[in-house]
Amino acid sequence: MQALTVGHIGNIQIKLHPTLALIVLWVLIDWGGYGVAGAAGSLIFSLLFVALVFGCVLLHELGHAFMAMSHGVRVRDVTLSVIGGVARLDHFPAKPRTETMIALAGPAVNIAMMVGLAPFIVLYAVIQGFVWPRDFAELLLEPSPAGLLASLFMANAMLAGFNLLPVFPMDGGRVFRAGLSRLVGRDTGTRVAVMVGQVLAVAMAVASLIWLQNVTVLLLAVFIIIVGHGEGRAVRVETAMRRMRVGQFALWDMGGIAPSQPLTYALRGGPRDVVVTDGGRVVGMLWRNNVLSAIRGGSAAQSVADIMDVDVVTADVDDSVFDVQKQMTELKRWAVPVVEDGEYRGIFTADRFGHLYRQVTPSRLSPKHVAGMTTLANSLLRLWVR
Repeated sequence: MQALTVGHIGNIQIKLHPTLALIVLWVLIDWGGYGVAGAAGSLIFSLLFVALVFGCVLLHELGHAFMAMSHGVRVRDVTLSVIGGVARLDHFPAKPRTETMIALAGPAVNIAMMVGLAPFIVLYAVIQGFVWPRDFAELLLEPSPAGLLASLFMANAMLAGFNLLPVFPMDGGRVFRAGLSRLVGRDTGTRVAVMVGQVLAVAMAVASLIWLQNVTVLLLAVFIIIVGHGEGRAVRVETAMRRMRVGQFALWDMGGIAPSQPLTYALRGGPRDVVVTDGGRVVGMLWRNNVLSAIRGGSAAQSVADIMDVDVVTADVDDSVFDVQKQMTELKRWAVPVVEDGEYRGIFTADRFGHLYRQVTPSRLSPKHVAGMTTLANSLLRLWVR
């Protein structure tokens, strides 16, 4: 199911996942008839509370987003779903300090909201003469403005506390990974954080089935296992790509093409992106689509210099494949010339990167892993049936 874009905050798209409808359905079924204010009043109170909680979740994710943007990381969107919110970043910075700051920004927003709500709750408690913890527990169940503030306080406390658990890829897990990265490196730190996170996620799943009887916690545990495994793979690929020098994988194309050559000459060997060189130096790029458009338009007699792109960006032979691919993505380029001391040494293309990516990406789960996961799923199912 595809999330629906409902607005923008700055350059950040705000999306709602269709699974949010399950929350509304849950309120209608379980909460609609509860409360001293009557069924209708309780229903309105419940829907308002849920809406405000997801507002807090949105602010939590925006905390991550704005902190990431302040460190130069592009934020694609923020999506709210039945299991919470996700701020999609282009990448998590490799620097442990930056990752820690981005991870802690979300819980910090929740703590700030708790600080803002606390004076009003304390004032109400003083006026009402609250002394015992049960007085506050009863306030949480009260469909009133004071009860709403107290419930929001507890919701933010739970959001902050739960997200700070050392369960990767949640916020606490990212802080844990950042701390490990300082000691043993990012790759090993990620492996350990993912392993610990998945063990805790399985424990969450078991607890949700035996004691909590909470499907949301079970879904969250499954989400943590899947996303943690995927991000662990991604970091292993990133580490491998950072070790590769782009000069080793640049394709030599007979030194490119001279600016004075006719466009038809650029089609030798088939339509493709070609580097334009003059005396061994890169002076431009001849993009495949531009060549084909010019020829279709009857401009085949033009020279390469007439339509070449002079706003060319080059990569050094010692640049990492990861950094070059990131640059290509940001600039929306399908290819980049590779140079050494200013001399043209070859072209690195998106197709070439795709080939390398397939080579270094860990293979899919082996039959042994699948069998293990099947056994675990069957065990959890038996616990549920009991």
